[in-house]
Amino acid sequence: MLSREQKTGLGVALNECTLLGVEIDTSRCLAAATLALLTLPEVGPMPRDTRVQLRFEGVGRAAASLRRGHWNDPNAPVEVFRVEQLLAIVRSFGGLPIYGWQFIDQDADIATWDARLSLDWRCPEQEVAHSMRLFQEGPDRHLDLAIWFRTLRFQTVDGRELPLADVIAGGKRWWDAFNANDPRTQGLGMFPLR
Repeated sequence: MLSREQKTGLGVALNECTLLGVEIDTSRCLAAATLALLTLPEVGPMPRDTRVQLRFEGVGRAAASLRRGHWNDPNAPVEVFRVEQLLAIVRSFGGLPIYGWQFIDQDADIATWDARLSLDWRCPEQEVAHSMRLFQEGPDRHLDLAIWFRTLRFQTVDGRELPLADVIAGGKRWWDAFNANDPRTQGLGMFPLR
């Protein structure tokens, strides 16, 4: 189970990260999301490659709503797709950021689109503990995605386990540096509000 502090820390670490892909392994009830994080080490510049894989274990459900229109258009047509198409659909958005500071156990947000599903895949007999909300917001279409899971873990692109505490700490360092106008966080098209 994730603690309240871990969920809050993940919100910081995942805010404005780039969603590059999502896949579901239906035979093993697993899912994975590839993300490029905003992260800083304790010393030195932002790493050149900040991609990580977020692995969801004990997945009980994955649901998505792909709509042709803006996120808040209640009349936007829903496009149905198969679970095998999820990776291609996420990639078709070109790697857009996710934002909002809260991604874990956001059931009220999920409920706003849960009645307009493109995909609703379930793995029987899985006891889940949490859900994660992801999305991609294009100019003329929107994808909402939720994954219900038992546990999650991070790993580097070369398959090395990345402790959750390290992911959270790297994200906190980045946002603290960003708000302090640290030059290591510049050049990404974002500016702190003053």
